[in-house]
Amino acid sequence: MNQLPINPFKFGDPVEGDYFLPRPDLESFVAQFLINRIHVVLIGPRRFGKTSFLLNLLKKLTEHSHSYIFVDIFNITSHKDFLHQILRALKAREGWTDILKSLIKSIPKIRPKVSAQVDANTGQPSLDFTWDTIASSENDIKEMIQDVLSGLGKLENGLIFAIDEFQKITEINDEGWLEATLRTHMQQLRNTSFIFTGSRRSVIYDMLNNPSRPLYKFCQPIEFPAFGDEFTDWVLKRFNDIGIKCHREAIEHLRKIVQDSPNYVQMVCFHLVALGKNNITIEEVNNALKIVVQQNAYAYQTLLSTLPPTQQRTLRLAAKEGKQIFAKELLSKYEISSGAALSSAIKALKDKEILDEEGAGRGTVIFDDPLFAIWLKTSFDD
Repeated sequence: MNQLPINPFKFGDPVEGDYFLPRPDLESFVAQFLINRIHVVLIGPRRFGKTSFLLNLLKKLTEHSHSYIFVDIFNITSHKDFLHQILRALKAREGWTDILKSLIKSIPKIRPKVSAQVDANTGQPSLDFTWDTIASSENDIKEMIQDVLSGLGKLENGLIFAIDEFQKITEINDEGWLEATLRTHMQQLRNTSFIFTGSRRSVIYDMLNNPSRPLYKFCQPIEFPAFGDEFTDWVLKRFNDIGIKCHREAIEHLRKIVQDSPNYVQMVCFHLVALGKNNITIEEVNNALKIVVQQNAYAYQTLLSTLPPTQQRTLRLAAKEGKQIFAKELLSKYEISSGAALSSAIKALKDKEILDEEGAGRGTVIFDDPLFAIWLKTSFDD
């Protein structure tokens, strides 16, 4: 077998190094808020590069006397999950073992353990720091969350506490307790700046702009922007570096069709390299996109089959028509009984994180997963 070139594109996980395109102006802008202890929420669609951007920014800030904790809460379903994700993030910070031992020992319901481990790569022995939580009730868990957050004040000055997919805390049915608890500690921790990312625009803006919510006007919202032409330039250079000719209009077409998602741009480009394409045109992009969409077809079919008929029709309407979806002729075309029925279906699909609103204009929605929209467009005739 001939030596295969290293694929210059990567997708799925947050990217770094050569796979990451820096955004120095945005980095400087966001860093100014954090350095001056103004809490920030970065708002943008999923797979839009927020996590990669945030991790890169946090690592750069460590070069300027700051430290950070990064907590991913995308999969939490309870306060216990939230607590464990914070503890996991604390454990992941290198060089904090002694500080963490002191912090954890100050929390009675968390029992620290030190065990001997052997590095699988070097064979060298090391000590691993873990813990057990001693909790028999929800109140115990809540108390530990408050103790851990209070304990952040014992860590290094200039600490930045980052939570990825922040809107997930609203899915815990606690009447706003976790939101209120975070606000209290954000006020009290004088050595700590908080930065959150959120992909559900409508949920995040309600958290920040509803006077009845604990975080009302408490964080600086920053809309995470799409890349400009520099992203197309970067993609073209990545192809050129391994001897593949790629037409600019092909990448511009790809960016538009996947709603400027960097993850999906890199995914399709990865497939183009893997398929051995040497002259990439719009046609080649479309062919690769069909392959990518087909790879996800079973998941999309399964998801669609779980939805009631009106929600299925709403998705087909949103995918194929785009805007002005409340027009009477479209309701009739897609067999939706009324505007009220469409509104109800959209709300349900937003709650399921399948759709979200685009801006404040009624009648325009966007898909959380643009590939799902492409699959819907191509799978159903008018």
